[in-house]
Amino acid sequence: MRQTWIIYKSDDPDGAGWEDRQLLPSGSLTSILSEEWHYSSTPEIPKVGDRFREYANVQDPGNGVTHGRDGDWVVVRVCQFASFDTDERIVVCYCQYKPINAQWRELRHGAPVDELLEASQQKA
Repeated sequence: MRQTWIIYKSDDPDGAGWEDRQLLPSGSLTSILSEEWHYSSTPEIPKVGDRFREYANVQDPGNGVTHGRDGDWVVVRVCQFASFDTDERIVVCYCQYKPINAQWRELRHGAPVDELLEASQQKA
């Protein structure tokens, strides 16, 4: 299984949208907008024109994730770096700030783990 770290990064640290970027614990801005880990032999790599997703709990902020939407940052360049001696890869997606008025949409969740375990035990 391949391990892929996808990093979304501002292509211009001083450009538009700087105020929407994450603050580091030290209080300074970072050019990293978001990151994801994928564990798959064929991960889907972002393409130019893609927007990365934003997630939140619109009812109770800071308490899990209930909704998602397309973000305000668009991928304008993709660079891939692969390890020669492991099955690991890093993908850096450089993004530009192009805000849209995307609506939050409720995420569909599967059955709770307890329900799945109970159902599988009843079949056994």
